[in-house]
Amino acid sequence: MNRKISDAVSMKLRCVAVALAYILVCVPAFSMTGSIFLPLLISFGGSLIISAAICFCENSESVAGVSQLLLMLFWLLFAAVKELSLQLQAGWELKWIYFFYFDKLLMLGTVWLANALFFVIRRLLKDSDEKAYKSYFRYSGRAFIVFYAFLLIYSFVLIRLERGEYPINLTPLSTVREYISDYATIPYEVFMMFFGNLLYFAPLGCIFGMLLRRRKPLLKITVIFFFPILAFSALELSQYLLQNGFCEFDDMAMNTLGFWLGAALCKLADRAAVKLSGGRHDTFWGSYILIDADTAR
Repeated sequence: MNRKISDAVSMKLRCVAVALAYILVCVPAFSMTGSIFLPLLISFGGSLIISAAICFCENSESVAGVSQLLLMLFWLLFAAVKELSLQLQAGWELKWIYFFYFDKLLMLGTVWLANALFFVIRRLLKDSDEKAYKSYFRYSGRAFIVFYAFLLIYSFVLIRLERGEYPINLTPLSTVREYISDYATIPYEVFMMFFGNLLYFAPLGCIFGMLLRRRKPLLKITVIFFFPILAFSALELSQYLLQNGFCEFDDMAMNTLGFWLGAALCKLADRAAVKLSGGRHDTFWGSYILIDADTAR
């Protein structure tokens, strides 16, 4: 009994230590405001190094997954405490008080992505303990959902609490042309806005691709084609009706393209998994949070 307790405590300490290491990787990137490529490189490369080091730990797959979940929970706690502190100082303003930009969330997502790619490819290239990797997929999947849910709530709820006067723009490519013309003067902002709109819902498309991978082709194609068009049109219209954001055709189009891109990447990743594993695995991401995507019907 004492041995089991000792092992459990040791496991928890390893997970916390690794989560703190991932936080330290984010610190330099978080301090580089106005830059994008170097912070991305630091976050991705640092996460890969830590992920490789985890392989020397006992129960490395579980440690990797749990530490990612702890990283995201630590971020939520930090964000909540920081915002509460700012609200107290400002006398409870009825709006979100900014203390980070989207690039900070991008760094968090990059740390998760590097970890996920490392362990998924490791699983595909060698004979692996599927039970251990199922634990990794479950915890790492939860970590991503925590991150992604916060990203969506932050983007479409928290920073839109304050109303304004926002016009509607249904002219195709008008916003894209603005991005192109402004890139020379404000490249950082344009990069974040353009690729943000394009890739925002790519993870959602990938999730739909995983959940529908065992469904009939006609149902899968119908859902993946029509859902983003309807959903993102409704989202843009709600911004106009609530006057909490710009209603633009280009935003809807780029969000839809991003969703389709995510669904396509899911399909391509599954095909790559078959080749990399020599036919041992037919899916790239073996299990999705609480449900087993390999056996979902």
